[in-house]
Amino acid sequence: MTQMKKTRILTALILSATMGLTACGGGDSSKETSNKEKSSDGEKVLKTYFSDTPQTLNPHTTADNYELLLDMSATLYREVWDEETGAKTYVASLADGDPVCNDDEHKVWTIKVKDGYTFADGTEINAETVEYSIKMLNDPKLANRNVNATNFENGDAYLKGECDWEEVGFQAVDENTLEVTYAKNYEPESEKDVKDLFCFVGTALVKPELYESCLNENKTECSYGSSLETFMASALYEPTSLIQGQYLELTRRTDGKAPLEDVFTPDKVEYQAITDANTIVQMFEKGELDAVVANQPAYDEYDGARYVYTIDNYGIYLNSETPTCTALKDVNLRYALYWGLDRETVVKAVYPTALPSAYMYVPFSTMPDPADKDNKTVVYHDTKEAKAIRMDGHEVTQEGYDPDLAKEYFDKAYQANGNQKITIQAIYADSSDVTKTWAEAIQSAYQDLFGEDKIAIELQATPSAIIYEEIARDKMNYDMCLSCGWGNTYDAPWNNTNWVYSGPYVYNTQYCVIADDNLAAQWDDLFYKCAMYDYRWDAQKKLEATAKMEEILYNDCSFIPAYSGGSRYFFSEKITPLMDEGDPELKFCLMQAKFN
Repeated sequence: MTQMKKTRILTALILSATMGLTACGGGDSSKETSNKEKSSDGEKVLKTYFSDTPQTLNPHTTADNYELLLDMSATLYREVWDEETGAKTYVASLADGDPVCNDDEHKVWTIKVKDGYTFADGTEINAETVEYSIKMLNDPKLANRNVNATNFENGDAYLKGECDWEEVGFQAVDENTLEVTYAKNYEPESEKDVKDLFCFVGTALVKPELYESCLNENKTECSYGSSLETFMASALYEPTSLIQGQYLELTRRTDGKAPLEDVFTPDKVEYQAITDANTIVQMFEKGELDAVVANQPAYDEYDGARYVYTIDNYGIYLNSETPTCTALKDVNLRYALYWGLDRETVVKAVYPTALPSAYMYVPFSTMPDPADKDNKTVVYHDTKEAKAIRMDGHEVTQEGYDPDLAKEYFDKAYQANGNQKITIQAIYADSSDVTKTWAEAIQSAYQDLFGEDKIAIELQATPSAIIYEEIARDKMNYDMCLSCGWGNTYDAPWNNTNWVYSGPYVYNTQYCVIADDNLAAQWDDLFYKCAMYDYRWDAQKKLEATAKMEEILYNDCSFIPAYSGGSRYFFSEKITPLMDEGDPELKFCLMQAKFN
C-alpha cells in the first residue's frame, strides 16, 4: 500500500466535537461561477458511498441518512458551512428570510415562504404545502418517528387525539405566511432556536397529492418514499436511480426553482453501498470514490492525516426489563459489565481513531457558567458538581476499567443467579465488517474476564433500522445492544441524555429504561425542570440538576459508555472540502466542496 502515500490524499476532513449548531453565510455566487469555470470540461460528479441505501425517502419516518434526505427534501432552513467566517450557520432554504417574533414572550413567530420554488415535477410550493407536511408529520394515526408537534400550542393534545389540527399552533395564514405559536415553556430564546427546529429532516416537505395516494384505507400507514415512484423531490437534488441495497444517484435540478442553488456544488452524486473497509480503500485508490473515511488500521498508511474526536458517543444498552436474561435486572451484573470493559484495549483495537471513554453519560459539553455574569460557558465535566459524582460509591474515571471490581460485582450477580451460567443475547448492526469486529471484541472481553463457563454473549447481526425499532421503549426487544450512540448538544448538557427520558418532552421514541421507578421519576422531573420549567433561567440549578441526572444514570447503569467516535476523511484530487476541521453534523459539507 505504498502508493497510498501520496500528496493527493493528504487532505483530511477532521471530524470535530459537537452535534450542536452555529452562525452565518451560505453560498457566494462569484465563488460558484469560478468553480464552474474550473470544471467546464464536464459534469461535476461526486462519487461516494454509504453502508446501505436509505430504508425510506419519507422524511417523516426516516431513521438514518438525514443529510442525504435533506438534499432531496427541502426544509424551511438548512445548516451549512460559511467559508468566510469558518463557522456553521443557518440559511433560509424554503423560507424567505429570518423568522420574526411577534410578542415579548417569544411565543408567536412568523415565517415567510419564498415564492417561486416547486417540486421537481413543477408543482408549486407555498405555505400551505409546508403546513400539510407538518400536519402529516404529526398525524396521531400515523405515529411517525420524527414528530415535533409537542413544540406547538395544543400540539401535545393533538398527538393524543384531544383536539383538531386547526387548534395547533402551526398554521398557514396565507399562501406565503406561516404563523407558529409555541407551547408554554417551549418558547424559543432566539430566532436561532426557531431555525434549528425547522431544519430537522422530519420537517421536510412531502408532496400532498402523492402523499395522500400513498396512505392506506385507514390512513394509519403511508408508503410515501418507499420507491422513486412514490417520492417527489423538493430540494436541489432529485433521486434519478435507486437499486435498493446497492446504489443511489442524485441529480441536480436545473429548472431554477429549487433552493440553495448557490450553496451546493455537485451536478450529480453517486452513492454506492459498501461495507468492506478494504474495498473502500481499493476503490479510492482506483479513483472510483472521491471521499472516504478511514477508521481502520489502514488509516496509518495515509501520511499527514489529521483528525479530532467527534462527540458522537457509543456504548452498550442493557435492558433491565428483558424476560430472556433476568440476571440483567440485577444492578450488580450491570456494574460488572461497566467496570469490566477494557476500553483502551478493546476500543483501540477496533476503532483506532476513537477516544475510549467511560465518562460520558453527559458527553463533553459546555453550559452557561453560573459564576460568570457575562454569560460565558464552562465545560460541564470541569465543574465540582460533575467531579463529585460517584457510582455506587466509586469515583468515575475516563478509563472506567477495574477488572478486580468488575469481578466482585459479577460474583454477586452470579451467586444471585443461583450459580448458573448467564447468557446474554447481544444485537449489533450488520452495516459493516467493523461493527461485527466490535461485537466480537466485546464478546471476547467479557467472556475472557468472567469465564466462558459463567457467561455467554451470543451475537446477533441486525439491520440498523431494525435495531432502533427493537430497542424503542414500546418494544424493548433485546438483552444487550452493541450498536447505539447519540450526539452532543453544546450549552445544554442535560439534552445529551434525552434518549432515556420518558416524560412529555419527547413524544415518540426513547431508548433505555431506568430500572428503578423512583429514580426514573426523579430523572424525568429534573430533565423537565432543566429543559422547560423551574430551572430554565437558573444556570446554577441546571448545573446541579444535570450532575444529579448523570449520577442517577451511573447508579442505574442501564447503559455502558464505551467511546467517542473519531474518523479521518480523505479526498481525491478532484475536490477540495471547505473545512480544514469538521464535525459530524456537517458531513454534508461534501456537497459544498470545490471541484478542482
